[in-house]
Amino acid sequence: MKQSRSLIKKNLKMHNTALIIIDMQNAFCSKEGSFWKRGYSILNIDSVLKVVQSLLSFAHKRGMLVIFTKLEYKPDYSDSGLLVKQLSPEIIKLGAYLENSWDSTIFNFQELKEHDIIIVKKRYDPFFNTELEDILKTHQITRLIVAGVLTNVCVESCVRSAFDRDFEVIVIRDATSTYSEELYVASMTTMEKHFAKVISFEELQKGRIDGESK
Repeated sequence: MKQSRSLIKKNLKMHNTALIIIDMQNAFCSKEGSFWKRGYSILNIDSVLKVVQSLLSFAHKRGMLVIFTKLEYKPDYSDSGLLVKQLSPEIIKLGAYLENSWDSTIFNFQELKEHDIIIVKKRYDPFFNTELEDILKTHQITRLIVAGVLTNVCVESCVRSAFDRDFEVIVIRDATSTYSEELYVASMTTMEKHFAKVISFEELQKGRIDGESK
């Protein structure tokens, strides 16, 4: 059932909505970060950073719960599992995503607040072996607005996992990116068809989030 725009705007001011920013840490957001040193680049990263900055301001002004996630590992990577040891062993060689390092630190957004929550995760899915779901339930959150990187990896993992837990999910298309236009488009298409509403930040500002995920 579609909601009226006025009802949507009212709902967005309520505390049942949380903003989740996926892995916007120096490793990915800075060209000096480990992800870039591995030979990757993130498309339109400067534009994405600006939109995320505006998205944070939007959320804080409406009293939304704001949650950041980040990848972070012990010095011996004993907590990294197959994600590092089998799929990306070069992470160990670079000393990437280490706890208490610049690489794992959340990017220095001007709108970052002391009361924002940071979830440290060890896998793509931010719900896996973290307190994320408990935090959302404690705050009576039913809707998630999701942004961050990488679109086709950790962002999509979050969206799928949230949907399976019966959270309504909204993905902000211009507040996420990855290293391939083809993979970005494929991921956004999949999420929009099966797991989430996909809209622009401008549409969010105007309350244009009506419609149903399929």
